[in-house]
Amino acid sequence: MNQTRSIIFKKRIGVYSFIFLFHSGLVYSQETTEYFIVGNTHYQNSEYEEALNVYMKVIDRSYESGGLYYNIGNCYYKLQNIGRAILYYERAKRLIPRDEDLKTNLALANLAVVDKITPRKEFLLFRIVRGFTHLLPKPLLIWIVTGFYLSTIGFIILRIVARNHILRRIAFRMGILLGILFLVFGLSLLGRILEEGKRIEGIILVDKVDVMSFPSDEGGMEVFSLHEGTKVRIDQKSSDWIEIVLADGKVGWVKSEVLEII
Repeated sequence: MNQTRSIIFKKRIGVYSFIFLFHSGLVYSQETTEYFIVGNTHYQNSEYEEALNVYMKVIDRSYESGGLYYNIGNCYYKLQNIGRAILYYERAKRLIPRDEDLKTNLALANLAVVDKITPRKEFLLFRIVRGFTHLLPKPLLIWIVTGFYLSTIGFIILRIVARNHILRRIAFRMGILLGILFLVFGLSLLGRILEEGKRIEGIILVDKVDVMSFPSDEGGMEVFSLHEGTKVRIDQKSSDWIEIVLADGKVGWVKSEVLEII
């Protein structure tokens, strides 16, 4: 790996340590915080397996953050485990979707994936709607929707109880404006939640898997093959088989153990 890529992979460690410590100081034990610090120390010393083991102890304590997943992805990338590196980068992407270093590292990892799949083109209207629903990170969007809702209720109450005519008129107009904003951003959040509920994706973690036309242990027709690191959409399950859909529209069945859900 060249010097530029190495810098990209290391420079975020300190930032994500701070974010973790801020949250863990509020709701997580001192032991969990120490694990994260120890993991970062191992990572900075190029002890990637040790760092990974410690980060996983943090995961075992039910802590989740984009920064933690990012660091785990970095460890797997350094250990040349491309499939799991992409898996954890994709998990980080769901929490910090606009992080530029994450985008860069995910793109670098995807360069090593054998399968180059060209997504089907979406209608322009669908692309616009998707772009709007993903305009802001989900946690921030939740706070914004909550803020607009409470503000709308507040101005409605003020409109009811205020005795001053001018104040009542201002409260009425502000209630209307904030109510509209609440509906707009609320619909964006609802769209995001519905999309996430319906769209389950996974990453292929084996070197190569033959994708079959139907789920059967007695042999079926092979329709195509996939390789480690390829992202697929999970459509349905049947026993220990999973029907997958690729970005280009191809459909087939694989054993559930060959992939892991993002």
